[in-house]
Amino acid sequence: MNRIKIENKFAFVFWLLATLCCMGAIYYFSSQPSEISGNMSGSLTRNIIRVFIRLFRYEGYEASERVIDTAHFLVRKGAHFFIFFVLAFCVTNTVRQITNSKKHIFWIALCISSFYAVTDELHQYFVPGRAAMWQDWMIDTLGALFGVIFALCLFRKNKTNVH
Repeated sequence: MNRIKIENKFAFVFWLLATLCCMGAIYYFSSQPSEISGNMSGSLTRNIIRVFIRLFRYEGYEASERVIDTAHFLVRKGAHFFIFFVLAFCVTNTVRQITNSKKHIFWIALCISSFYAVTDELHQYFVPGRAAMWQDWMIDTLGALFGVIFALCLFRKNKTNVH
């Protein structure tokens, strides 16, 4: 029987714990009923709009409902992309401790992250007011794809700087 050889056990444990924490955060946010989730992202959206108004000196500007709704939509979908970017980054670094094959690292990390996105959407189906949406799975998987690529590019850059 072949045993998996882990070169750096500390790095493996660190990235595995980071992965599990990220998965826990996703589960926590997905467990929020729609009203609570909507209030959280709505509050964040209003704060972002306030910052933009101050930043670009639009004193006295009041955002229309359409602007607020569009910004809210972008914040919610951006959160999907971002959290799965982070998850895939952590998963990639975990898998990187087990194998040196970039092809294997890429596909294993992407598949794990995308599969977790599927389970996240299925979980949301059972949360009051939430729904499982294939579009969110696609956004999650796209975020994961970028997270894997980013992690592999960083690894490649760090590896070339060492030598």
